[in-house]
Amino acid sequence: MTTIVRKLTVKDIDEASRLFREHFMKHEPLLESYGKCERLNASLDESAVREGLSLVIVDRSTGVDRIVGVAYAGVLSANELDHSWNELRDKKRTKYMEHIAYFLTNIKRNAQFFERYNVSNCLYLKVLVVDATMQRQGLGRQLVTALVDVGRAKGFALLVATCTGCYSTKLMASLGMECVHSENYCDFRDDDGNIVFKPSAPHTEASVMVLKL
Repeated sequence: MTTIVRKLTVKDIDEASRLFREHFMKHEPLLESYGKCERLNASLDESAVREGLSLVIVDRSTGVDRIVGVAYAGVLSANELDHSWNELRDKKRTKYMEHIAYFLTNIKRNAQFFERYNVSNCLYLKVLVVDATMQRQGLGRQLVTALVDVGRAKGFALLVATCTGCYSTKLMASLGMECVHSENYCDFRDDDGNIVFKPSAPHTEASVMVLKL
């Protein structure tokens, strides 16, 4: 297989979004038990893509370029995280996706990586996805390694990722990222005391991973 890693462009959004829907949303631990995943027409945000910080890995072995992996990343600032938290913390959550938004914002806030490393922003890896038929070939590792290089070239002090499954956590740890905070899914409950997230084994917690660049 012949592959290259390059910047994700606006022209790639449709193809990358299909990969995201077909190979991430249906298998991501927080989403796997959500029965409406197949109806979520999620797409990558153009403004985030225009930041120029996201990457794709392209398979060229067939003579036709095909995106087989995406590292969807962008700038996350302490002010932006505070703003998101202020919008979510007192909002009544009645929908599953609202619980996910709250959980992912709160775990980043609880990790306190901005305070710990005394920085005001970071390069944040939002989604790492690889075509399910191309897994176990090191493509995810190639993408994250290339993203580290991007972060350093752009002058970021930190690369941060929230890993919602044990496999992504192990990958990030193998690349030198440190777990600065984790939360068990069974501890997150709705207003009635019911456990919200029930992913299949072995996914039991989410972890915030950090690499100093």
